[in-house]
Amino acid sequence: MPVIKTNVLTPLNENKFMFLRNVFITIRNKRISSVETSTAIHSFRDWTHLLCLPGFIDTHVHLSQYYIRGRNGNDLLKWLQENVFVEEARSRDQDYARKLSHLFFDALLQAGTTTSVIYTAPQSTACEIAFETARELGVRAMIGKTMMDTNSPADLLENSDQSFQESVALFQRWHQKTDLLEYIFSPRFAPVCTPKLMQRIADFTRANNAFIQTHLAENTDEISLVKSLFPDVGSYTEVYHKSGLLGPRTILGHAIHLSEKEIALLAETESKIAHCPDSNFFLKSGSFSLASIKKAGIDFALATDVGAGTTLSMLEMMKLCNYRQSDYRVKPAEAFYYATLAGARILGKELEIGSVTAGKFADLIFLDLNPDNFANGEDLLSHIIYLNREIKVKSVMIAGSTVFSA
Repeated sequence: MPVIKTNVLTPLNENKFMFLRNVFITIRNKRISSVETSTAIHSFRDWTHLLCLPGFIDTHVHLSQYYIRGRNGNDLLKWLQENVFVEEARSRDQDYARKLSHLFFDALLQAGTTTSVIYTAPQSTACEIAFETARELGVRAMIGKTMMDTNSPADLLENSDQSFQESVALFQRWHQKTDLLEYIFSPRFAPVCTPKLMQRIADFTRANNAFIQTHLAENTDEISLVKSLFPDVGSYTEVYHKSGLLGPRTILGHAIHLSEKEIALLAETESKIAHCPDSNFFLKSGSFSLASIKKAGIDFALATDVGAGTTLSMLEMMKLCNYRQSDYRVKPAEAFYYATLAGARILGKELEIGSVTAGKFADLIFLDLNPDNFANGEDLLSHIIYLNREIKVKSVMIAGSTVFSA
């Protein structure tokens, strides 16, 4: 029963957080048993020189694109053709895929991310290797094989039946086979998925209470392409709605260029959004309409979207979340929430992870930052977000087990 004396910064909601100095975190059976100002235990770790936060939750990231971070581009569709598809084809080599998976997950843990929602390359073996690596390292993740059965390069193009059956097989083999791992169905986006495939995914996930992730309205050229491919459907969002893909267990990456009608449809279906400020900026895709999405009551959370995103640091995403808004000031408490408890909420896990709270899994990170140098929690949180590159993650725990130590 580990007991750690430390300092805690944890979100309460999108407007409030709690800062506790010199408290004792007791961990029992993978969960936080208590967070108290005193303990009867005489043997404990004294980490009062560190700051404890809930592990970060990255709601949209591409494992198979880790090597191409920073690869120059300012147009999504061209960047996909010239960089992404070429790189993802390399994961057909299982040794390459294995090396890449280890590198990716090691970097993820060093960044303090304890839960991630992951796309792998379209090869079933690449997804299998990602699951094996995640299990080996003790990572909490939702992982899915990218699906694409039309309008795709020959070395990535799947037969529709093959794409669906391989995804179902991965779901049956890995979904909830451990406490930490789940499968998420991952059609890349409408231009490379046939209506038949999207409908089959929708039917299966609805029957099996499974999650879906895909991309929506990231780029104006992408939207034009969708309109040309689906001329009888009113909007990009309606393509997914007509196929049955929208719903409370659907996570849509980006969702930048949306009409009022599309926003209303996302709200009506209780679909979720992964907001990717870094990659949106990198590819000059546009700015997420945070105020409009909030007003509509749509749940969203932050994501790195590596490899168009340039870093796996969710601390950096908190900063960029504010920097990318020209007409809305994202307060530190909001940004902190979007990187932690909001992520747990869109995954349906807000009672399990996302804050340093008794009863939740002990998914904790410890930053090399002494709170004694700060007068209050507001100054401390602002420092963490805006000077994040000066702060190192010293230790990471998932479900009470230490998975990284610097």
